[in-house]
Amino acid sequence: MQYRHQIMQATLCLLTIFVLQVSSVFALPVDSPRSYSTYNSIGIEWDVAQDENHNATCTVGYRRVGDVNWKDGLPLFRVDFNGANMMAGSLFFLEPGTEFEVLLTFSDPDNGNETLILQIATRPLPVKPTGGRRLHVVPGSGGGRGTAADPFHGIEAAQVVAKPGDIFLLHSGLYPGETELSKSGTADKYIVWQAAPGEEPVFETLRIAADFTWLEGLLVTGNEYGLRTYSAPRGVVVTKNRFTECHYCVYLNHGGSNWYIADNTIVGDVEPASGDYGGEGIELNHSSGHVVAHNSISKVADGVSYPGQNCDIFGNEIFDVSDDGIEPDYGYANNRIWGNRISGAYHNGISFQPMNSAPWYILFNQVAAPVESGIKLRGNVDRALIAHNTFVGWQGAQKTGSSRLLSFHSYNNLWISVTDWYAWENGDGGVADWRTKLDYDGFDWGNYTYGFKWGDRYHDLAEFSAATGLQTHGVRVNKDTCFTKFTVPAPPPASVPFQHLTLRQGCNAVNAGLPLANINDHFLGTAPDLGAYEYGKALPHYGPRVNSISYSDLGSSGSGTSGSGSVAPVLLPLLLGR
Repeated sequence: MQYRHQIMQATLCLLTIFVLQVSSVFALPVDSPRSYSTYNSIGIEWDVAQDENHNATCTVGYRRVGDVNWKDGLPLFRVDFNGANMMAGSLFFLEPGTEFEVLLTFSDPDNGNETLILQIATRPLPVKPTGGRRLHVVPGSGGGRGTAADPFHGIEAAQVVAKPGDIFLLHSGLYPGETELSKSGTADKYIVWQAAPGEEPVFETLRIAADFTWLEGLLVTGNEYGLRTYSAPRGVVVTKNRFTECHYCVYLNHGGSNWYIADNTIVGDVEPASGDYGGEGIELNHSSGHVVAHNSISKVADGVSYPGQNCDIFGNEIFDVSDDGIEPDYGYANNRIWGNRISGAYHNGISFQPMNSAPWYILFNQVAAPVESGIKLRGNVDRALIAHNTFVGWQGAQKTGSSRLLSFHSYNNLWISVTDWYAWENGDGGVADWRTKLDYDGFDWGNYTYGFKWGDRYHDLAEFSAATGLQTHGVRVNKDTCFTKFTVPAPPPASVPFQHLTLRQGCNAVNAGLPLANINDHFLGTAPDLGAYEYGKALPHYGPRVNSISYSDLGSSGSGTSGSGSVAPVLLPLLLGR
């Protein structure tokens, strides 16, 4: 009996172990997905239990409420990183202020399917109030009634009477010291502080301590801090201003959420040749929900830095900076960086150092030509989509940290070295795993003997693909014959002339890409092109736009120089080659 009892106990133990092992493979969605949005994007996170073999998937469909047909989005990324176990991802290039249905189909080969339909709205674009008071302000220290004939003397006097819906017209002169704005508007009735027509109000430092504040047409100059915050203000609009001779030009030092920072010109106090790491153009300080669009940023260390979660950074002209163009370091899920031009960043174009969560999206950017790499890969990194970028490096397009690409999806990019050097340089090697999808990219390593260093050295794509299984559809391109213009005369700190690195007809990067749902749906030809620009499509405008804010402006095209020229509105999806 004792022997039989021992056998039964052993059998039960083995069955328990088997059940535990099987259950650890089964993927189970946990609770309801979390969702959030900006004006043009929707982000989703859906926690998962188990799925140690990482074979669960979640496809995405979307449509405007009331439409019949579904459109495909990119599948959510499977994220198992830094304590997160989830499906997460984004929808792109959506109309602001619109209700969408989002269809999520969760599937695990080990455990069946689950389908959900969510209703999620994009945020409406901010709008100035109408029908409210229009009050006048001049520099001073008190008094006045706010009329054109008897304006308020100083911001403090104006704030005594400020209420939601007011528009304060600021007249020329210096408003000295640190000016604190502490009266809040509402989401539908901002309090607006803007330059009076033809006037130039000058500030030394602005401190925002109020929700739904609107700043427009101001000159902020000559102090370490241009604009900073107090008490994490929500829904602030900073548009069409100039910030000069500042070290931290727009600095959310006490946080904030859901800001719109657009069409500003920022010229800091950091010399590009210094290689300094301190001094920021727009420092989001790990706060979330922001849109940073169409700003011109130069003479700072980092152009835009430290988004927290659910931030869109697009259309910016970033040039002659002493560190990195855009630095989303320590960011969480669903930060999206697309359609920016970065020229003459001393160190790197876009930084991953490190990631706190995932995914991130790096799309349709032009980066030329940092000394180090197109993207800085250091520390812990995880899921990201790197697609349709043109990365031009002075000596190697991706000079350091290339092994960390193994956690990414990289498609339809151009990786170009100005001088003869590896396209991807990776001394550590590394083997693809369940996270890795690196394919359909184009490379130019000039006349260097080797195209790739991936532990071992490989002369060309054929050798590299045979050894690693990566870039089986990659192509070698020739920068001298593929681009309509390619002017990169010297490494940083030399300036790189503004240009669109568009493709010539007949270049083998044309029609060489992979279709990506919701990213390049409306490509021309037989397949998408590689790089930031689709051959035959309208070119984007970088930097401040001439037009007032509207949906069509969000995809403006123009001369492409930093804020110069007229702006011809085109729809955002058309601009980005969808």
